[in-house]
Amino acid sequence: MKHWFFGPATSARIQFLRYIFVGGSSAVVNLVAYAFFIEVMHMHYLLAAFLGYTLGFLWNYLTSIVWVFKSRHSRTKEIAMVIVITVGGLFWTEVILYFFVEFIHLHHFVSMFITLWIVLIWNFWMRKRYVFH
Repeated sequence: MKHWFFGPATSARIQFLRYIFVGGSSAVVNLVAYAFFIEVMHMHYLLAAFLGYTLGFLWNYLTSIVWVFKSRHSRTKEIAMVIVITVGGLFWTEVILYFFVEFIHLHHFVSMFITLWIVLIWNFWMRKRYVFH
């Protein structure tokens, strides 16, 4: 059981379970920031989503390189690839969120919660396939 929490993640299953934890904590950062930007700063939900996603991404990247993945590239190339994948995730976040709010008429916060889970899968598989072991 110790290998699930400590030491290198040696299998995709352990990486995915750790990434769910990292993604969950990133989602909390993202949702708290999203709510703050909407409720306190009175921002439009798509701008708040952009800023919340950015803060969640920073937390996610830092914890991922320390605890989940081992890099297979130079740090510069790794960061460039992660940024490209992150921009893709941000694109999907904005499109899916907009679709849920404007066409399905879900509350923006419920829409953001659902969107986070969809984009979590995108981010994990893209990072696992192209950037990390």
